[in-house]
Amino acid sequence: MKANLSEIMESIQGEGLLAGSRQVFLRFTGCNLRCEYCDTPASYEPLPWCQVAEETGKGDLWSQIQNPLSVQQIGSLIKKYSSQWISLTGGEPLLWPDFIKELGDYLKPQGYLLLLETNGTLFQQLEQCLSCLDMISMDYKLPSTAGADYARLHAQFLSVAAAKPIYIKMVIDSQIKRAELESALETITDIKPDITLILQPVTPRGNAAAPSMEQLLDFQQLCQRKIADVRIIPQIHKLMGLI
Repeated sequence: MKANLSEIMESIQGEGLLAGSRQVFLRFTGCNLRCEYCDTPASYEPLPWCQVAEETGKGDLWSQIQNPLSVQQIGSLIKKYSSQWISLTGGEPLLWPDFIKELGDYLKPQGYLLLLETNGTLFQQLEQCLSCLDMISMDYKLPSTAGADYARLHAQFLSVAAAKPIYIKMVIDSQIKRAELESALETITDIKPDITLILQPVTPRGNAAAPSMEQLLDFQQLCQRKIADVRIIPQIHKLMGLI
C-alpha cells in the first residue's frame, strides 16, 4: 500500500495541545475542503515528488523521493529523526485511511505515537483507522471562515473520535459572529462537554484578517459558559518563523 505525500520533516508542533513538542510531520496530499485561510494549498493535489528534510528545523537541505511512498519507505526515512510523536497532517490525511491503518500497525510496535490532524468531516474514514491513533486534533470549521456549514459532519465525526484523546481547534478571524460560535458550542457539548477547545487566531492570508485581542477574549469568555477548558493559542511556528 502506498500514499502520496508532499513532505516529511521534523520540527516543533506549532498548534494545539502538543504545541512546542518535537514531532515528525507526514504531510499527505489531497483535501476535500478549500478553506480560504489554508496555509498549505500546495498539498491540495498529488505531487510527483515528496520533499524530505535532511536536518531538523532547517528548510535549506531537502532530498526528493518519488511518490507514492510505501509504509516501509516512510519507516526507513524517519529513523534519522528523534521524535516519538508522528503528526499525520495535510491536506487531509483521512483521504488515506487504509494507508494510515497500515502505517500505524507498522510504526506503533516501534514505540511511535500517532497524532491525527484533521478537518473533522470524514467520520467514516476515521472509523477505518481509529484504532491506531493516540490523539486527534479536530478542526471545527465555522461557516464564515469555511464557506459552508459542516456542523452535521462535525457532530458525526466527534461522535466517533470521542473514543480517543481529542481536542478541537477552531480558527478565528475578524468576521466570526457570536451566533455561529454559540451554535458550534451546542453541537460540541451535546457530544463531548469535557473537551478542550482551542481558539486559534487566523494567521492573515488572502482576505482572512486576524481578530483583535478584545474579540478573542470575548469569544473565550463566551465559550467558557459551555466548556471549562478554552485556550487561545496562535500558530507558534509561524510566529517563530519555523517550517
